[in-house]
Amino acid sequence: MLAVCLSLSIEMAQEVRGQWSDDERMSLWSLKPVVAPQIGEQTPGLVRALEFGGGVEPIDALVEEDEFELRRLSKPQLLQRLTLDLIGLRATVEEVNAFLSDDSIGAYERQVDRLLGDPRFGEHWARMWLDVVRYSDSNGFDWDEFRKEAWRYRDFVVQAFNDDLPYDTFMTWQLAGDELAGEALVRGAPASALERDQLIATGYMRLGPYDNAAKLFNEQDRARVELLADLTETTGSAFLGLTLSCCRCHDHKTDPLTQVDHYRFRAFFAATEFADALSVSVPEGADIANGEAAPAERQVGLLMSDKVDGVEAIRVFKQGDHRYAMEEVTVGFPSVLGEGEVVVEVPAHGKTTGRRLALAKWIADPANPWTARVYVNRVWQQLFGRGIVSTPNDFGITGGSPNTQGLLDHLASEFVGGGWSTKGLIRRIVQSVEYRRAGGAQRVVRRLSAEQMRDVLLQVTGLLNQRMGGPAVWPEVDQDVLKANPAVLDDNETKTKGWYPSPKSEQTVRSLYLIQKRTIRLPWMETFDLPENTVSCGKRDVSIVPSQALAVMNNEWVCGGAEGLADRVGTIRGLYQEIFGREPSESEDELCKAYLQRRTLRELALVLLNTNELAFVP
Repeated sequence: MLAVCLSLSIEMAQEVRGQWSDDERMSLWSLKPVVAPQIGEQTPGLVRALEFGGGVEPIDALVEEDEFELRRLSKPQLLQRLTLDLIGLRATVEEVNAFLSDDSIGAYERQVDRLLGDPRFGEHWARMWLDVVRYSDSNGFDWDEFRKEAWRYRDFVVQAFNDDLPYDTFMTWQLAGDELAGEALVRGAPASALERDQLIATGYMRLGPYDNAAKLFNEQDRARVELLADLTETTGSAFLGLTLSCCRCHDHKTDPLTQVDHYRFRAFFAATEFADALSVSVPEGADIANGEAAPAERQVGLLMSDKVDGVEAIRVFKQGDHRYAMEEVTVGFPSVLGEGEVVVEVPAHGKTTGRRLALAKWIADPANPWTARVYVNRVWQQLFGRGIVSTPNDFGITGGSPNTQGLLDHLASEFVGGGWSTKGLIRRIVQSVEYRRAGGAQRVVRRLSAEQMRDVLLQVTGLLNQRMGGPAVWPEVDQDVLKANPAVLDDNETKTKGWYPSPKSEQTVRSLYLIQKRTIRLPWMETFDLPENTVSCGKRDVSIVPSQALAVMNNEWVCGGAEGLADRVGTIRGLYQEIFGREPSESEDELCKAYLQRRTLRELALVLLNTNELAFVP
C-alpha cells in the first residue's frame, strides 16, 4: 500500500492547547483516558448487593449508594422487565410460568441467555442505533422521495446486533466498509456475504436528508455542502459524543474544538460519492472471485464509496456559508488531543482514498477517550431510562457529567477488553443487582416507546405478524394527512413521492419495519413520541398525556384486536393471561365481574389494554 502522511499543523495544535491551557475545557472529564477503577471486596455497594442475594457484578460495587431500599421485584415482574428490555415484547404466560417453576441455580441467567439469543433481540436493539444515525426511508426536503433500498441498511443493523458483531467492526464497516471490500468495487459485485454486508453498511453515510431537487435550481453545491456537514456532525455525535455542529461557523463556544477542526474532520468524507449502481447480489454457492459465478438477479443498495480522481478540496467557510470559502484544510483529528499526524494508506485496489478507513481506525482505537464511553452510556440508558451521562450525544462542557465516573469507565474498559461485545455488555448489566432491584437512583419510570407500545398491543391481541426483514411496509394513513403534503399530490411514474399502503395482512409487522418518511409522519406513533429523523436522536422525549390513552381507546386496529382477543379467550382469566402474562388477583377478578354486569367482555379487553401495567416497564 502507498502510505500518505498528512501532518497536522503543529503550530495550530500548539495554539489551540495554549489558548485553553488554563481553561476548564482542558480538564474536561471526557478528554481524560479511560481508567478502570480498582474495586475492593468491602465496598458498601458490593456488601449491599451480596445481602440482596443472587449474582453480583462489579457494577454493584461502583454504583453510588442511594437512599432507596433494596427491594426485590417479583419473578414475573423481573421477567417482564428483562423481556421488554431485550426483545421489546412481553413475556408470555407460558414463559412466566416456566420461570416461576424453575428454582434452580442460574435460572435467571438462563433467561438472559435465551433472550439474547432470540432473533427479536436484534429487532429491538436496532431501533436504538437507527435513532442515533437518523434512519429514514426517504430523502426529506420538499420532494421527500422514497429510498427503495434503504431497508437493506436497516436489516444489516438488525443482523449485526443478533450476530453480536463487535462494535469496533460495526463502526468501521459503516464508515469505510467499501474500503475493506475494495475487490468488490473492482469486480462491480461482492463475492461473499461479508463483502456484501460491508458495502451495505456504508448506507449509514446516505441516511441524512438530501435535496434531490437542488440540481433543478443549480444548487448542487449547496446540497453537497449540506450532505458533508450532516455526515460530519452525525459522525461526531453518534460515535464520539461531539457537537461538531457548534463549530461549523466559528470556534466552539464551550468545548475545545475549533472551526478548523470541523472542516478537517469533514475532509475525511471529501471523496465520497453515491454508489447506488453497485450490485449487492451474491450468487449462492459461487466463487465469482475465480470467475465461476452463476447468473444472479441483480440487486442494488443505498451505498456510498469514493471518487478517487479530482477529490474535492475542503475549505473553511466564513460563518459556515459555502459561498465564502477561505483557507484549504486537509484531514485531521481534533487538535485538543495533541500534536500528531494522520496516516492515510491508499488501498492497493485503488478504488478508494483510504481517508475514511483512517478515520474509522482512529475512532475504534481503544485509546480514543470518547468512543467506548459514548456507546456503553447508550446501552445503560436503554436499560435504565437514563444514561450515566444524561446527554448521550454531548460529552462536552454543556453536556452532563457522569453521575458515577468510575462506573462509566469500568463499563467502557470491560467493553473494549471483552472484544467490543454488545451482548457481553448487556449481560453484565442485566445480571447486576442494580438492574434487578425495584427502583433505585439509576432508574427512571419508563413508558414503552412508540414502537414497543404498538408491538405489544399487536402481540397480546394475537395480531403481530412475525415477519423479519424486507422492504418497508406502508400502513394506512388518513387522507387529510396525505393531502397536507404537496409532494404526495405531485407524484409521478417513479412512485417515490406518493403513499402506497401495503396489503392489510402485512401491516401488522413490528414497527421497525414500517415506512419512515420525513415529511409524512405516522400520527399514532407520534402520539407516543416517535422522534424526528432529520438529525441524530440520542435520547427520545417522553411524555404522558391524555391523547395517548385516547389513541389506544379509539384506534380501529386496537379495538379490533381487543374484540378478537375477547372472542378467542372468552374469560376474565384468559384476558389476564394473554395481556399481562399472569392470573388476575382476587380483587381484580371481583372488579372485572362487577364491570361485566354493565359492559361486555370485548369492552373489558379494551380497558385492560389501556392500563399502566401494559404501558410501563416494571
